Amino acid sequence: MLEKLKAYKKYFLVGLTSVVIGSILIVIFKTVDNAPNLIMTIWEAIKNFFGVISPVINAFVAAYLLYYPVVYIENWINKGLDKLVPKRDREKRKASIRLISVTLIFLAVIGLIAMIINFIIPPLFDNIKILIRSIPKYEAQFNIWMKEIGKVLNTLNVDITNINIFNYVKGFLVDGGQLLINSLGGLISSFSSFVIDLVVSVILTFYFLKDKEKLFAMISKFGTIVCTPKVKDNIIDFVKTLDDVVGKYLLGTILDSFIVGVVSVLLMILIKHPFAILIGVAAGFTNVIPYVGPIVGSGLAFVLGAFTNFGLGITGAVLLLLYQQIDGNIVQPKIVGDKVGLLPVWILIAVLIGGSYFGGIGMIASVPTAALIGVYIDRLYKCKIGKK
Repeated sequence: MLEKLKAYKKYFLVGLTSVVIGSILIVIFKTVDNAPNLIMTIWEAIKNFFGVISPVINAFVAAYLLYYPVVYIENWINKGLDKLVPKRDREKRKASIRLISVTLIFLAVIGLIAMIINFIIPPLFDNIKILIRSIPKYEAQFNIWMKEIGKVLNTLNVDITNINIFNYVKGFLVDGGQLLINSLGGLISSFSSFVIDLVVSVILTFYFLKDKEKLFAMISKFGTIVCTPKVKDNIIDFVKTLDDVVGKYLLGTILDSFIVGVVSVLLMILIKHPFAILIGVAAGFTNVIPYVGPIVGSGLAFVLGAFTNFGLGITGAVLLLLYQQIDGNIVQPKIVGDKVGLLPVWILIAVLIGGSYFGGIGMIASVPTAALIGVYIDRLYKCKIGKK
């Protein structure tokens, strides 16, 4: 009897194992079979989650960008107060000084936005409207130039009859204009949601700046609970490296790009370029892309100016190229510093790879990302050499 029970137990375990393995295989098969739907469901859930927390993300980015100006104003106020009251009272007035600094930065940002809305946006849209209306005239002028060039090239047995660069330029302008119109339409249709997100982002940014140290202390306590001390130290080290290499580089680049945009506008106004605002805005925005950005501003100044007056186009391009040299060798190193530490050839390779896979965002993020990778490669190398 006992032997029969042992045999039944053996068969039972075999049967149970078969059922479990079969169930697992069925689940795997169903998962693989429905993988596209499952992936789409997960992707939609992730998109919805990030849509919900987008005000938090926007506020975090804004607070990060504004934190250093807040600290600068805070130090400036403290220096003035140290002459009037003892330095030992700094801790007592710390919260009040932070509140004043954050308020001043918010007022400055609001003033800057108001200036952009009043003095930049209207003439920028006027420039775009004039450019779109002038496309037929520019096309006719371009065709005249191409005929003249063709006559010269024909003497050299070079045929350019099948080449029409202007069609590509016109297509780019039309597609860009349509994209702008569609973006504005989408913004208007979701205006109420945009306003709510904006208000929430502004409020969160204020509190992120005001209570930055308290928030980080809470995050540190949470990290102590969920992480081992070694993992927590590695995360803190990574965040500090990220801030030092990537964050400060991007902050400096944004400030430098703003200066480039303002100076470019002033230079174009000085020579009475008809598209001064458009060129300045383009030069400022593209300046965040190493090596590529400076060419865009001067190239745009030449192309748009040449249709009005060929000499004006050349003058605009030369002025912007000269200023870009001043900015690249004097202004930018002072503002951005040498946080990247990459050779020019590596910067070009990083921009090429980033642009190929991720477009404009990839070109902007490629350099600090490559610099961060370089930092860790250097650390691993030193660690390996040290072990030897």
